[in-house]
Amino acid sequence: MKVLNITNGDGAANTIKQSTVPGDVLPWRDPMHHGPFPKGLSLSELGPLRAEYLAGPDADATDAKRDFQLRDRHLEAVANYDKVTLWFEHDLLDQLQILQILDWCSRAPLEDTQLAMICIDRYAEKPDFRGIGQLDADQMASLVPLEQPVTETMLALAAVGWAAFRSNDPRDLLTFLDSDLRELPFLADALRRHCEEFPNAATGLTRTEMQVLSLIGERVCSPRDLFLKNMDMETALFIGDWPTYQVIDALCAAGLAMCEPSPFRFPSFTSEVPPAFDAQRVSLTDVGRQVLSGERDAFDLVRRDGWLGGVEITSSDALWTWNKDVAQFARRTL
Repeated sequence: MKVLNITNGDGAANTIKQSTVPGDVLPWRDPMHHGPFPKGLSLSELGPLRAEYLAGPDADATDAKRDFQLRDRHLEAVANYDKVTLWFEHDLLDQLQILQILDWCSRAPLEDTQLAMICIDRYAEKPDFRGIGQLDADQMASLVPLEQPVTETMLALAAVGWAAFRSNDPRDLLTFLDSDLRELPFLADALRRHCEEFPNAATGLTRTEMQVLSLIGERVCSPRDLFLKNMDMETALFIGDWPTYQVIDALCAAGLAMCEPSPFRFPSFTSEVPPAFDAQRVSLTDVGRQVLSGERDAFDLVRRDGWLGGVEITSSDALWTWNKDVAQFARRTL
């Protein structure tokens, strides 16, 4: 039997390769919880857009575009396999990757290809379980008995969910969340966490921004410690170190925090972390204290110019906000 295993990133992919699990391995390298996923673009059209976004405005995206192209070509060849197994976990990043892959599979001619999935939120020998990338080769192979077939219902849900994630109206996500999602048991909680990355209607900060600002207020000073402590505040880890450093940078630029030495600097995504990076110390400003205490909001302080799925988040336009108390989206006109 010719088998293809698809998983999130190189860590888990390399472990599968080292294990007794048979077949080829395709790592899905895309931190999908941030950056653009506008509706109307095919998989091959999204690749160059994601490559340019992840490379950054001043970097050459040639290599990244090639990597996405190779990934997509491999996926488009799944009909040559007898079986495709998805290896994922419960967090937002993995659940979004599941949506994208299953959406594509829902429209592909795969009559002779068996689809299966292994998706877990815990592992007995890892009480601090964050994801399957923590497992060694033997532990990874031990997950094989947990494999479940991908059903037609799963494929249909993924297609609707992927469209909702890429919609330019985030309220489509709430409509989708009203669906029966039991066949994808970790998806609802993951998408609700995604909703909390929209600016909060009361504070003007996303959940991650508020968590990091609160940690700074508790005198967590180094960028690396802020990343690690912020991870501890998540039920399911989904945000990496570089996106966390970008949040610190945004809080400093908004005048809510300050860095010594100034300005706050972090290395590019592809470079090694220099020693000077860990020597930086971040502290709260008076304005940051006011926002934490609820004396003022941060809407006029934080510059927004980004994307969450299919929604463009900009400070120059009517801004979608998340009201946590009623779990609803609403526009805030500037």
